[in-house]
Amino acid sequence: MASALLSDILLRYASSLLFLLATTFAGVFLADILFSLGFHRKIGRPLRPLLKSARLPEELSVPIITGMIDSRAEHAIVSSLVRSEALSHREAVCYSLISLPFGGSRLMIQYVLPVAIAGLGPVVGTIYVALSILGLFIGMIIGVIGGRIFLTEERRKITLEDEIQGRKVDIRRSLLKAASMTKNVGVKYVIVVIILSILIYFGMFDYLKSLSTPLAKAFFVSPVALPITITYAVNSMAAVLMAGEFIRGGIVMWKDALIALFVGRVIFAIISEFPRHSFPFYVSIYQPKLALKLTLALIFYTLISTPLLVLAVRILPVV
Repeated sequence: MASALLSDILLRYASSLLFLLATTFAGVFLADILFSLGFHRKIGRPLRPLLKSARLPEELSVPIITGMIDSRAEHAIVSSLVRSEALSHREAVCYSLISLPFGGSRLMIQYVLPVAIAGLGPVVGTIYVALSILGLFIGMIIGVIGGRIFLTEERRKITLEDEIQGRKVDIRRSLLKAASMTKNVGVKYVIVVIILSILIYFGMFDYLKSLSTPLAKAFFVSPVALPITITYAVNSMAAVLMAGEFIRGGIVMWKDALIALFVGRVIFAIISEFPRHSFPFYVSIYQPKLALKLTLALIFYTLISTPLLVLAVRILPVV
């Protein structure tokens, strides 16, 4: 009986793995081709009213578009403006929030969307990515409000020597990028499947539900969905894959899985992403004082946007 149950679980996971690998490869490959074709250029002109609304120089549309290709190049442009005193620290912070949906959406479409659709399914995966992108726009709104409050209405023109350089389509590069991403996803998925198979086989989720109820209530996460939150605090991609298997296995409802992912994102951001990645990235480009301000702005945006995303999940109709 136990062997039959384990065989059924492994067979279902093997089928999911094949679908996951195929969709991840195709998604990353196609997204890289689209960005190589340069469709990001088309949004340059509409960005200017947005920057005006936040009292930022219109010329900052150039680093925003650059950030859709290379975030380091984007921040290098902004850093050079700060060093030349063409931009203040407050303007740099407001810019960093306003630019979130542009470079962030590219990363979501190129890397998160293929994994989310493969792991969570087309409907739930699309909802998860759409809400994640909505969170980026919440950050943009915070940046606009901050600009209206903290920046002056003085209009000035700044000079940017950097121009957006086109990038030719390189099928080989796109294939290698897709293969690398697919391999990374596949390895993590296998690890998740092994852990899940062991936990399900020994009935650990029923035990976890009774043990973790008080903690789950404190974070408004379903007790049985806590492993998703905890996993996200360690590895976001593995958490998405785990959430998908929980949904398909009937362990959690899709809303509880998404809430667990968003709550896990806060924990991951505070204990790992910001201190281990964001701040070192910023401090490698900006002065330490400004790097700290930029990191704190990201923390503030995350703490504000996450409860709103959780609320959005709760009011969504059942799919």
